[in-house]
Amino acid sequence: MKSNSFRFTDKAIKDLRPTDKRTYYHDTIEKDLVLQITPNGAKTFYLYKRIDGQPVRYKIGKPDEMKITQARDAAIKVRAMIVSGDNPQKTRKDLRAEDTIETLYKKYMSDHRIKLAHSTYESYERAWNLHLKKVFGNKKISQVSSDTIKRFHKKLAEKPYCANRCVVFLKAMYNYVIQEGYYKGSNPTRAVKLNKEEARVRYLEHAEIIHFFEAINKVEFSYSKYAILMMLFTGARKSNVLHMKWDEIDLDAKIWKMPKTKTSKNITIALADSAVDLLEELKKVNQGSPFVFPSPASKSGHLEDIKRVWGTIVKRANLKDFRIHDLRHTLATYMVAEGANPFVVQRALTHKSIKSTQIYVNLGVEVLRSAINNTVNTIKTIGKVNH
Repeated sequence: MKSNSFRFTDKAIKDLRPTDKRTYYHDTIEKDLVLQITPNGAKTFYLYKRIDGQPVRYKIGKPDEMKITQARDAAIKVRAMIVSGDNPQKTRKDLRAEDTIETLYKKYMSDHRIKLAHSTYESYERAWNLHLKKVFGNKKISQVSSDTIKRFHKKLAEKPYCANRCVVFLKAMYNYVIQEGYYKGSNPTRAVKLNKEEARVRYLEHAEIIHFFEAINKVEFSYSKYAILMMLFTGARKSNVLHMKWDEIDLDAKIWKMPKTKTSKNITIALADSAVDLLEELKKVNQGSPFVFPSPASKSGHLEDIKRVWGTIVKRANLKDFRIHDLRHTLATYMVAEGANPFVVQRALTHKSIKSTQIYVNLGVEVLRSAINNTVNTIKTIGKVNH
C-alpha cells in the first residue's frame, strides 16, 4: 500500500485534495491509522493491520463524522481486539450474518404458535406491531443493549402494563435464542426493572347487572351473544370459550374438560345450570361442527371476533370502562361475596396461585352493603332489636 505519512490534524485532513488515483495516508502518531481518499474526494479512516499474515483494512469512520482524536481512540480499541485474539473483520462479518430482531420474532412466534396460550400469543403480536417493531425490528440481536431497552421502557411510562409486556416479550425471545444456541450473549432485559402494576378489578355492580341483561336480551340469536353469556356463567377466558368443543362437554355430568388454559392443561370445570341450559340450546342448532361456537367464515372453524356484538351490548347498557375479561372478574367477585372459599374461586377460575384470586376479596360498595346488612341483621336478631 503506497502512502504518505504525516501527523494527522483535523485541518490538514480537511485541506487534502483528491488525485486521479485512490490515495492512502498514514498517521505518524497512531501508525496503524490510515486515511483513504478516492478520486471523487471521499475520505475514510481505516485501521490497516496484518492478521494471521493477511493484510486487513478495518473501516473506522469518516472525517466529517469524527475528529482525529476519536479516530485514534477507535484505532487503539480495534488493535486491542486484535492483540486479544479477536478478528474485528470477522466480528463485522458475523454481525452482518446475524439475525435481526424481526427475524427472531418470526422464528419465535412460529415455534410457539401451539405452545403459548392464545391470549398470550395475541398480546405478543400486539406488543410487536404497536411498539417493538419500529424500535427494534431492524436491529441485530447483539446490537440491543440494556440501556436501549431501559430507555424504551421509560418512554412507555404512561402505559406501565404495556411497557412491562413489551419487555417480558423481549425477554422471552432472547431466552429462546440463547437456549437454541443462536446467540451466545447475555439477555439484555435482565437489568430492566418492571413497573409496579396495580391489579385491575372491574366488575358489574348490582344496577349494572340489570342493565347488562336488559341489553343482551335485546340482541337476536347469535353465537357471539351466547359466547358472551358463557363467559359470564363459567368465568372462563374468552379464548377458552371460543375454542370450546362438543367432545369436551359432558352435559349429563355438567362438566367441561378444558384441554388447555393460560396456566395449565386438562382442567375440569363444573358447569352452572345456566351454562348447561345454553349448551342444550346450542346443541339443537348445531349442524355438525365440532365447535360449540362455530364460524364457517373463519380459518379456524370457530368464532374469533365478537367485538361488534360486545360493543352493542356495552353501549346499550351504558357500561363505562367495561371489557370482555371483566365478565370473569364479575363471576369471581360475586362468588366471594356469596361466601365461596378463595381456594374454590381459585379452582373455578383456573388460577395458578391463590395470589391471583386474592384481588377479588376487595369488593365494591353494593357487595359490601349486602354483607354488612346480613351481618347487622344477624346481630340485631341475636340482640332481639326491633329497629
